[in-house]
Amino acid sequence: MPQTHIRPDVVALLADVDWHGRRDEPPHRRDGRPFTLAEQRLLSTITPEEGAAARQQIRRENEWLDEVDAMRDDFVALVRKYLARLPKNAVVADAIQIMTDEDYAEYERLVPIVTAQDTLEYRATHGNSTEHLTGPTED
Repeated sequence: MPQTHIRPDVVALLADVDWHGRRDEPPHRRDGRPFTLAEQRLLSTITPEEGAAARQQIRRENEWLDEVDAMRDDFVALVRKYLARLPKNAVVADAIQIMTDEDYAEYERLVPIVTAQDTLEYRATHGNSTEHLTGPTED
């Protein structure tokens, strides 16, 4: 069975399309920026395999977002547990000071994850080991 060639740049573009936009407008990115004419032309050349790869990437990103949302909930619950023990005007720094070593370690683990703005920032914080986000790579 011949191997198909999947162009990562096409997959990345396709995964960034705002599918909720109006059909009578040129495609644009999820952040609202329009694709350039060259990018629009490139999008028109996608293969079925690239479309499938983009759908997989979107699914993985959604799973990652769900995972981060759950970690944010855990983070808030952890901090609230300690804020509840403090006076009304207490701040997170006050809560950190009374955390157990175990809870502080969990706080330290969660902070960079729940405060990351996007996947790239998460990757920068946690290194390049992102197989759980993007799946295994083939050479």
